[in-house]
Amino acid sequence: MPLPLPTLTRRLNEMAARPGFGANALQAELRRSHPQLLAQILADAERPDRFAAWGQSSNLENDATRELVQPRLLSALCTLARVAQPIGSAANAGLLHTYGYLLSNRRTPYGFKRQRWTQQVLETGLSLRPGLLSPIPPDGTLLGNVTALSDAVWNSRSGITYVEEPDGSSVRMLTRLLPFPPSNVRLAQAAALFYAWEDSERLHFVTLFPVEQVLMERLETHFRDSTALVKPRFNAVIPGLRSEGQPGRLSIQPADSNSRVAPIAMTRGQ
Repeated sequence: MPLPLPTLTRRLNEMAARPGFGANALQAELRRSHPQLLAQILADAERPDRFAAWGQSSNLENDATRELVQPRLLSALCTLARVAQPIGSAANAGLLHTYGYLLSNRRTPYGFKRQRWTQQVLETGLSLRPGLLSPIPPDGTLLGNVTALSDAVWNSRSGITYVEEPDGSSVRMLTRLLPFPPSNVRLAQAAALFYAWEDSERLHFVTLFPVEQVLMERLETHFRDSTALVKPRFNAVIPGLRSEGQPGRLSIQPADSNSRVAPIAMTRGQ
């Protein structure tokens, strides 16, 4: 029986606080305490395309003073997953937002980061197969399934998309909202938010999480403001763009009423 995530996370964070902690110690502890999680990380390590679909994300909270994932623990995760080590606070967003957040012991104003994978809000709101985005999915891996969902969303024309285009840059930052059905009144959240950026080469996924109605309204207000600056959002680290914002163009692409998110292609998660 695997250790409950809160217990495992506390143990790993205590271990990571000691000098000398690394990938070998992390692998040994996961083999003892949560072999299912270890198996997923090692399976994803064999699929570099999953990590390559993601951009970079900061491991700092919004106030830029505290790490979300203990740095030695994040470094050890990168080694196990065969992903490049963080540069400063910037790490692979796919790894950080899945396995990193599962093992984060930092409580934020919105709760623990792992809650997006433990509370099944996204699965319920998007009518996905139960457990698909859980820490131990019935098929595939958490990272593989999250990447497949992101593929399905960004390859569709569903949802409202908020677009930010900085002056003098070929980058476009994209925030897409997929509202949950109104009949799902038991959910406190109102939509799933997907964030990515694209350049002349490809799309880079950054994050996804459930949001409440108030955030949806704030986004709408911001993007109607013709004087607002454009900037990377939701801890994204985008080459050449300043975190404090810069002039640019904001626009809103309405949802296509005839389009919907295609079923998740599980080949990425298997």
